[in-house]
Amino acid sequence: MAQAYPEGECFFARSALSSSVYNADDPKDFYSQMMVEYVWNREADHGWAESRGHRHPRSGYRVVKGSNWDTNYGNWTHLPFSYGTHWKKITRRVQHDLCTTGNVFKDREKGGSYKPYFMMKPMPTIEEEWVWIDCLAYIRAIYLPVAHGVSEDHPDLCSFVQIHFAIDRTVKFWHGEGDFRDVKTDAVLGLPVNKHRTLALNPYKLIQLLTLPRQLRKDNCYNLKLLKLQQSISLQPHPQTSKSYSNGPDVAWTTIAKGNFGLDLTWRPPNKSTWEENFIKNVLYIGVGFVPGSGPILQIMFAVGWQLVIQEDPEAAYAALKDALPHLDLYDKMLREAHKSAQETRQFLPDGWQGLGLQTKTSDAPVKTTPKPIEAMDAMLPMLLQKEVLIATGNDPGKEPPKSDEGESETVVDQAAGDLMDAGETVTGAVESAIPGL
Repeated sequence: MAQAYPEGECFFARSALSSSVYNADDPKDFYSQMMVEYVWNREADHGWAESRGHRHPRSGYRVVKGSNWDTNYGNWTHLPFSYGTHWKKITRRVQHDLCTTGNVFKDREKGGSYKPYFMMKPMPTIEEEWVWIDCLAYIRAIYLPVAHGVSEDHPDLCSFVQIHFAIDRTVKFWHGEGDFRDVKTDAVLGLPVNKHRTLALNPYKLIQLLTLPRQLRKDNCYNLKLLKLQQSISLQPHPQTSKSYSNGPDVAWTTIAKGNFGLDLTWRPPNKSTWEENFIKNVLYIGVGFVPGSGPILQIMFAVGWQLVIQEDPEAAYAALKDALPHLDLYDKMLREAHKSAQETRQFLPDGWQGLGLQTKTSDAPVKTTPKPIEAMDAMLPMLLQKEVLIATGNDPGKEPPKSDEGESETVVDQAAGDLMDAGETVTGAVESAIPGL
């Protein structure tokens, strides 16, 4: 089975995500909730010695046993989520029930499977910006909502960007004490339990970064400090928990896997249909306040979103949108939000991105002209990238081209035009080789 890149886009069937408290078909629910995948039936501490003397400022701790079973299992009672602009300015806190049933741990120890579940938790608002998740459960992945719908051909699909921890590797986390430190993650359990640490993440900026194609990101989310591991005791105490969530509505990993099995998705250029216009309105009407408007557009309709990134003038950006989607009718505030978030995305592009040949060429005059048609840009994108990379690596496409079997001369760009799929794959590898650090 293919696996998505650990930090990037992924897709789910909405019908597999819904529960008694979360309706994935409702855009309001979709954009205002993030998903946290965690292991339900794995205790934090095992045995009498390890399960003694544990305390935490935001969660209780219980030691339990299974029926006719003498092993002590120690686990935290809740997984806290804290929201705010700064760790010293926490504005609200919610919590989620964790397992404190001895027989659940006993069954797993006797050979039962580990059971990952998905919990839905509030996204921080744009004003709050950050969320801190205490490391009191084994977290396998975090999924941030991007697009409620991704294609007319697959009406049940939605998209997220993921930060996937369930891999055997060592990750360098910024620890908040002035340095990066190695943290080992596990292919089954993900990010380990650590009562002294809280995972800080900035969903808004993570979506801006991870909706960019991987080869166009300035750096990874860890080095950019959009994910951090801070000291648990450093968070400002909040007087009370605003809401406590039961584990009952959590969705089992197996349920989601069954819903996704057999789905096939292709990324296609946008066409001028009602679906795309409704998609953009949906994002900017309902998603605003939780996700950056440019993120879903970049992920689902890259050429349209790219115009918002490269056009510094909002009027030129609006002209680009109108060129792609003539019937689109946006309020000025909606347009400016999408344009603002797209401009912020520039901070995550590598130095020298302007020279990659991805820009729409304009005159020296103020940008008031209509950009090139979006369809033309989509068709030229792989060829422009390939030409720039070949020049950068010393392989000037202007050199004498090789002869084909029929004796006809073909340039590299002509070959790319004849097979965009192959060209795109070639470009991906060439960009990584030609531009270190991408």
